[in-house]
Amino acid sequence: MNIYKVLPDLNRRRQLALWHKALRSQWSAEDVDWSRPQRLVSDRLRDQLARVLTPVLMGEQAALYSVSSLIPILGHRSEVEGQFYLTTWAVDEARHTELFTRFYGRLGREPLPIRRFQSGYLFQSQIASREPAEWLAGVLVSEVLAKLVLEEFVRLDLDPVLSDICHGILTDEARHLGFNQIYMEDVFGELAPDGSAGSPAAEATVHRRARAVLDRVPPMFDVVAEDLSEMGIDRHHLLERLERDVARRLERSIRRGRSRAPQEELTSAAS
Repeated sequence: MNIYKVLPDLNRRRQLALWHKALRSQWSAEDVDWSRPQRLVSDRLRDQLARVLTPVLMGEQAALYSVSSLIPILGHRSEVEGQFYLTTWAVDEARHTELFTRFYGRLGREPLPIRRFQSGYLFQSQIASREPAEWLAGVLVSEVLAKLVLEEFVRLDLDPVLSDICHGILTDEARHLGFNQIYMEDVFGELAPDGSAGSPAAEATVHRRARAVLDRVPPMFDVVAEDLSEMGIDRHHLLERLERDVARRLERSIRRGRSRAPQEELTSAAS
């Protein structure tokens, strides 16, 4: 039987601040002006864009499915502040999925089917976890990947509707990455039994999960390598930035979390 607190503590102020920011920042696919004329007049470019958007859409779907399963888990742990925030994260991912679905309609195209894009489904399968920190390490890869690809679409400015979609989603992704960092810092700010801040086993686990998801990205890029090149996106540079950014963000969260552990608690635990 699960026991819930009638009156939650709500002491994690930074998580609550992001929750309030997310509430104030909600928007809808109906806010996009879908009536604007397309600049995508080439059938070849439409085909290429439909293929390149496939891993982005699948990343949004993977985040939607997995974040929804984490909401009750944080409730069971009485981590209500994080549970609050994840409800908005789920709304964000649902919105992104709707936006890209409608944009595919605008293109008159469909994403790559599973028989041609098995690597995308393998990528999705590595993200889901019932352990919040492990899930955040995996979804960190998806969020950073989406950020980098959408920034490329903004740079290329292929279609006004796509550019607006990308700008809106990038704002949402910034909040997700902020929560990822804050939650991870909280995890690694807790004392392990040996008196250290954060568990060495926990650190190894999050690194393994991030690595497992990162390893699934190059096979996806291989499928759309020609499309990326013709559209003017350097996939090798993109992969390098992805690896570097994920490692930097994960290490920063671990380092800052451990540095926040109260020194008096560290001294007491070590004595």
